[in-house]
Amino acid sequence: LGCAVDGHPTPNITWLNSGKPLSLQHRLLAAGQILHILNISDASDGEFSCLAQNEAGALTQKTLLAIREYQWSVDKLMACSASCGHKGVQLPQLRCLLDGAEVNISHCKEKPKPALQPIACNRRDCPSRWMVTSWSPCTRSCGGGIQMRRVTCQRLTVKGNSVPMPNEACAQVSKRPVDTQNCNRQPCVEWVVSSWGQCNGPCIGPRLAVQHRRVFCQTKDGTSVSSDQCSALPRPLSTQNCWTDVCSVYWRVSLWTVCTATCGNYGFQSRRVDCVHVRTNKPVLEHHCSWRPRPTNWQRCNIMPCENGTLLRGGEAEPCKGRQESKAMSQKWSTRPC
Repeated sequence: LGCAVDGHPTPNITWLNSGKPLSLQHRLLAAGQILHILNISDASDGEFSCLAQNEAGALTQKTLLAIREYQWSVDKLMACSASCGHKGVQLPQLRCLLDGAEVNISHCKEKPKPALQPIACNRRDCPSRWMVTSWSPCTRSCGGGIQMRRVTCQRLTVKGNSVPMPNEACAQVSKRPVDTQNCNRQPCVEWVVSSWGQCNGPCIGPRLAVQHRRVFCQTKDGTSVSSDQCSALPRPLSTQNCWTDVCSVYWRVSLWTVCTATCGNYGFQSRRVDCVHVRTNKPVLEHHCSWRPRPTNWQRCNIMPCENGTLLRGGEAEPCKGRQESKAMSQKWSTRPC
């Protein structure tokens, strides 16, 4: 509570409760201008006043305190959990009230909840009704099977006992549930594979190749169907590695040819690169060697600058005729240092 007063000299402030000195636990803040009640539950409704006094006179301010407290209420009951039998209970419904009016339940969360005692309700014999067991496993995993269950007419008593009743007693209430049904009507399917193809490539290593076979889905009577219908079954492999002499190959390279120039930017040399069988030493198709990087069959050579050189043409040496002429004729002639 606040006492907004000011004056000169500074007034002395005294707090009163219903005209009497304070008896409850409190603190005074801001030179007595704020009254902090430490435990509101100890206070009572009524008038609080502050008396401010100095040489100029006295001033009193009054405040009425009304304490409103949230309370749990259990004056209503929830719906019964069963319409008959021996297990029906009702639980009191918790509500949060303020001055008798229901408010959001979060306002009461700091207050301890009262103990809730369930109340028995609707404890009486139930009408006769059909009782069913769980379905049995299907007689077949595919191609159409049958499931069965037991259907009986019973009555649940107030003591919790199930008493067998004539079927007519339940037939008057509802239609008898079925006790058999079809199941797993999808066709029986399987993966079928062809024989493995020849082990002749592509090569993936020394003497190592890949062979293939067809994998398809079909019914037990041999009718081909979509592969999706076999998706629940483990799918056989359609490729596998195999050993074959066809892949006993390697890259064979010859010696480099003489460089086409002794200097400049246009010299190159080449060599022959063949895929060769180890046993016959004869070239085979290059794709058999594709599992290894193919060696290069040409490269640049003697690419140092030509300075004061001799142009060779037809095997005869002539004096160098300058940088421009050497560069213009370099595609047909080779150069040799002078």
